[in-house]
Amino acid sequence: MEEAGYKRFKIEPKPAPHVYQIPNKFDVSARKLRLASMLVHEALEYRLNKEVVLSRPCIYGVFGGRFGGFKPLKHKCVGCMRCVQEYPHIMTVKQSDSYKRLGDSFWTPENVYTVWNEASTGKIPVKGMGYKGAFAGEGFDGMWTDMSEIVRPTRDGVYGREYISTSVDIGRKPTSIDFAKIDYQPKSLEIPVPIIFDELPTGTDTADIRAAVGLAAEKIGTLNISRDIRHRETGVDNVLPIIDEKGIADIEERDQPEIAEFDAETPGLLDRLLARFDRSILIARLPLREDSGSAASRLVRQGVHGLHLYADYHGRDYSRDTRHISTALKDVHQQLVREGLRDKVTIIASGGIALAEHVPKAIICGADLVAIDTTVLVALQAEFKGETSDRANHHLRPRRINPEWGAQRLVNLIGVWHDQLIEILSAMGMRDVRRLRGDIGRSMMDLELREQSFKGIAWAT
Repeated sequence: MEEAGYKRFKIEPKPAPHVYQIPNKFDVSARKLRLASMLVHEALEYRLNKEVVLSRPCIYGVFGGRFGGFKPLKHKCVGCMRCVQEYPHIMTVKQSDSYKRLGDSFWTPENVYTVWNEASTGKIPVKGMGYKGAFAGEGFDGMWTDMSEIVRPTRDGVYGREYISTSVDIGRKPTSIDFAKIDYQPKSLEIPVPIIFDELPTGTDTADIRAAVGLAAEKIGTLNISRDIRHRETGVDNVLPIIDEKGIADIEERDQPEIAEFDAETPGLLDRLLARFDRSILIARLPLREDSGSAASRLVRQGVHGLHLYADYHGRDYSRDTRHISTALKDVHQQLVREGLRDKVTIIASGGIALAEHVPKAIICGADLVAIDTTVLVALQAEFKGETSDRANHHLRPRRINPEWGAQRLVNLIGVWHDQLIEILSAMGMRDVRRLRGDIGRSMMDLELREQSFKGIAWAT
């Protein structure tokens, strides 16, 4: 019998090692003549004491092979630089050329490696050497979050004594009570994490990848957006179909879907869907542009239950002067707030969500939840063949995979992101991710701080 009572939501990871070989992050090399000279010197000095002469200076086993430093095991190197510090005249450690070629202008080698390791181990990446990069960057890298409550002992993240909820509601939320319709149930759906799977990028919707995403969505309890609604072999209850004019007839033969998306720019489609699927949660799929705020307001007044606002795969919107998704999201969110419409709908954001930290940052900018796209393919070890920003012509080539293996890697990835979301909520003193939505007071923007700090200061040229 199952134990009665409340059960805390937790995604259990399982190892899913890389199937395809990944490049070594570091290139380790030794000056062989100097190494041989040192070994001869130590052999004479310590009178052939094997424990001393054959000792290895690397605790990670880089020199634990049969030939020691003459043929180091480069895949084990983590870049701690201990060997270089102890033997600077012999050892050299640098980033490998194959590692530097990973990704594209948006997917840095470090980000690709992070997603790979999260998907394979299900563990939060820990870096102990300190951050050596730029103080701030573009997009989400120019945004910091408030950690003012990090000292509270009762909210110590994943292992805290207080439960932190990551559940979110999708659908239209009632703003008043109509006693004439007291039995009416509002249209909403609850999922345990604010992360769903977006439709697979063009040309990657293969049977094995589709099955892996469906299995992962089913195991996690989240949603899987799919444009091809004919393929519903796995995770039927977790499919969020994208319905077009042709798809209405196909759906009509079955019961109404609990939730569905549609292209908001197709004329007359919303009216047909509202008339045909009066019990469904309808999400309008809308590209982010300069006029997305007014378009979103119009759609909310027409009766949609949610908005899926998307940028390109690099997180840039489709405005004439492109903006990052964080800026575009804030504009739409704030316009809906000014018009008193924000609490009526759910906002899903996608495009450029590549790391765990992007989830809470997108929510702070106004989203209720996010949808991931190219990150799915990166976790499944797809190959980069060029730039990946264009939704219609990206350059990510999927590989053949075992669906069970792929599903576990995606479960591991979402599990790690879920744990990191809990950590950041605990550091903010929040017990519910819903409270984070649009709370820009919990963030600091590098560009805004620079403008405030240096306003009125003349720069010499």
